[in-house]
Amino acid sequence: MSENASQVVKRKSYDSFDLFKFLAAIVVIMAHTHIFGDSRFHWLHPWIRIAIPVFFMVSAFLFFSKFDKLPDEEKNGYLWKFVKRDLTLYLFWFIVFLPFTFVYRDYAHKGLRMVFGSIFLGSSFPASWYLMALAIGIVIVAKLNHGSVGRWLLPIVAFLMYLVCLGQFTWRPVADKLGLSGIYAIPDLRFANTFFVAPIWIWIGRIFVRYQEKLRAVSMKIVLLLFVLTTVLLWVEHNYLYTHGYFTMYNDVYLLCLLSGPMLFWVVMKLKIHLKNAKFMRCMSTLLYCIHATFIECLRIYVILPKFGEYEMPISILCFFVTLAFSFGLGWLILKGSEKIKILKYAY
Repeated sequence: MSENASQVVKRKSYDSFDLFKFLAAIVVIMAHTHIFGDSRFHWLHPWIRIAIPVFFMVSAFLFFSKFDKLPDEEKNGYLWKFVKRDLTLYLFWFIVFLPFTFVYRDYAHKGLRMVFGSIFLGSSFPASWYLMALAIGIVIVAKLNHGSVGRWLLPIVAFLMYLVCLGQFTWRPVADKLGLSGIYAIPDLRFANTFFVAPIWIWIGRIFVRYQEKLRAVSMKIVLLLFVLTTVLLWVEHNYLYTHGYFTMYNDVYLLCLLSGPMLFWVVMKLKIHLKNAKFMRCMSTLLYCIHATFIECLRIYVILPKFGEYEMPISILCFFVTLAFSFGLGWLILKGSEKIKILKYAY
């Protein structure tokens, strides 16, 4: 996701990744402004939720494309360099948004437990969970996926962590029947917005690295067909959840995203496009992601709730365009300013 993180890799030409991340960042803004929150558009919900998994897979693919080719003695240094850059991005925006975050998370009354909890098991500034989850997930996959035991143990552990995320909202009735509801008793902890969701997607991204030559050789028609089929299956899962009353707006994960997400990534990986402004889109996707959620929460707390009480479709649409314009404008200023003010490069 982050420019700092992805630049650890000496890039080939992955313009399709850059284009997808830019468009997916806009889709994330749509989700957070509830532009599809109306029940009439519930069927779009699972496709919106594919964006973040593909972000994880893209970052994993770029990282492990280089990592797996390094001698063993160089891998630790490369891993920690990646983590350092990712956490530097996190720290930059954490400091920028600290005045708002301090009030928003009520750090003054909830103390250090809330501070560390929001950083490592959620979000400090809104939507920051992805950056921390990426750093922790990359370390888990790099360290655990080692040797014959690790190669079969990692996907099992990653899948079990993903099941914990599924059981909190999407498939909660099943978790309750299995007597697992106790693990969800911690207040304000949403496992799908923590590092628990990351290892499975990062592991899949690494699988694409390992078998990329064979996967690239497959016909695009076949890949598109597989994507369509798995997308239909994802819709079937969503429709089942919706018709049985299990669906909520907090459904951040779906079981069959594990099929449709990789198929979408496969399509993006196979696209052969060359864009003159690919670097701009790569940087801007990071800036849009980091900026938008805090701005949306400011709008919600200080404008929408006092004046309108709740999100309605016209308000959501207006909020989306205002947020996109503000985030893009500020992002553009940061990109221009970073040419002279070097510290601004840590923003993306």
